[in-house]
Parts: sequence; C-alpha cells; structure tokens
Amino acid sequence: MIVTAAALKALLSSGDYIPVDTRAEEDYRAASLPGAVNLDVYSYFIPESSEEGVARMAAGAQEAFARLGLDGARKPVFFEQKTGMVAPRGLWFHELAGFEGGMILDGGIEAWLIAGGETAPGTGAPEAITHGAAPAAQFRRDLVATTEDVLHHTERGTEIFDVRRPTEYDGSFVHACCARPGRIPGAHFAFYEDMLSEGYYRSAEEIAEIARNAGLAPEDSIITYCHRGARAATALYGLRRAGFDKVRIYTGSWHEWAGRADLPIEIG
Repeated sequence: MIVTAAALKALLSSGDYIPVDTRAEEDYRAASLPGAVNLDVYSYFIPESSEEGVARMAAGAQEAFARLGLDGARKPVFFEQKTGMVAPRGLWFHELAGFEGGMILDGGIEAWLIAGGETAPGTGAPEAITHGAAPAAQFRRDLVATTEDVLHHTERGTEIFDVRRPTEYDGSFVHACCARPGRIPGAHFAFYEDMLSEGYYRSAEEIAEIARNAGLAPEDSIITYCHRGARAATALYGLRRAGFDKVRIYTGSWHEWAGRADLPIEIG
C-alpha cells in the first residue's frame, strides 16, 4: 500500500498503474508525474455520517474513479507534494469504493524527483470526489464509521483515536467552521504528523510505539477521526503499516460531531 519512488518507476513501466495527483489543479498543470490524472479528494465534506450518508459517499467515490477509468484493471498510485493528509485519503476512498491494489507514493513528488523521475505538465480534466445521488449497492462498510458507531463505541468494544493537533484535542483551538471546541469523550490521542518524518511514513516499529503510547493495541478495533477525515486516513495507513488491521474512519469527524448539540464532548 506504500511504495517508494524507485519501486514506482519500475511499476509504471508495466502499464498496470496510473499516478493520481491529489494536489491542486494548478500544481498538476505545472508539473506532475508523466501520464498522471488529477483528483481532488480533500474538498469533500460528508453531509451526514448516517448509513445512507456513508453509502452515498461510497457511490460518489465509485463514480469519480469510473470517470477516471480507475474502476477496472489499472491501479492508482496516489501522491501529493510530500506524504501528508491528502494522498492517503485518496487511497482510502479507492478502498472504500471496493477496489484493491491502490498505493501511496511515499514522499510524494519530491521523492520522485530525488529518485531521478521525470515530470510533465498535467493535461487531463480534473475530477473530484462528490456525494452520490443514490447509495452504493456495495462498498467497504468495514472501513467507515457512522456517528452512531462512534456514539456507541464503548458498548461495541471500539477505541476512538483523535489524531488532530493537541490544541484541537484539548479544545483550546477550534476551526471557524466547527460549532464547538473539544473532543469525542474517551478518545485516545496522538498527532497524525508524528507518524511521518520529513514527508515519509515512519517505520512500522516507530508507529507501533506511538500507538502503544496512545493506549492502543494491534488487536483493538479502532475508529480514527480528525477535522474532516483526511488526517485520519494518514493515521489509518500508518496503523496498518504497524500491524493494526481493524481501523475505520469517522469521515464526519469533529466538523460533524461539533455541529450536533445532542452529542457529548470533552474539553481540557
């Protein structure tokens, strides 16, 4: 699921993989990996993390990948400037849609350039993840959590993992679009960027130690969240790299949770 730039150069020559540039369109137009397509995976906010909401989100992802021709044999390799919060979200949407074999270019286009990879201006029509008009018939429900899943996580034996900044976790900072500061009660905490080093994923051993220090174990069922579900995707693949294989994302994250006055919060 995480590929080095050197390994990607060999994979692309097979014709079975296609680079997916998750950066802004202007960056894609300026210089991208040869043959790359452009997909906005960051702008999407789920309207409601209900059963129908997550099924329509999956449908929107399926439709976007179909428009890019990535709903069949060719496998996507998602990248950004350096590994951050966007390329992992692209891979998560691909898996949520029910597809397999996608990867993240570790280190992004900067690693590609360091490895001697060539670039070319992006020429394709940009695409974006949108909300589907109707629910998907099939998708990876095990990769996503609803608000109800989060609200009842204790009785369902699930751990909640907050990967926002420390100031977001303790409630001393809140995004302007969020109705309330704070965190989901009982959430474990580690900052998602601590799983990265200089734009690359840390080793499995280092990430496992971060997770253990946060109070998590490989056998745990875990729901990650952040502000909108992007940083949570970086954490999901970091955890998976470290052997944690029961991880879901609460896509609505704090943006949705804070907006519902009936849901409990903790501050401090």
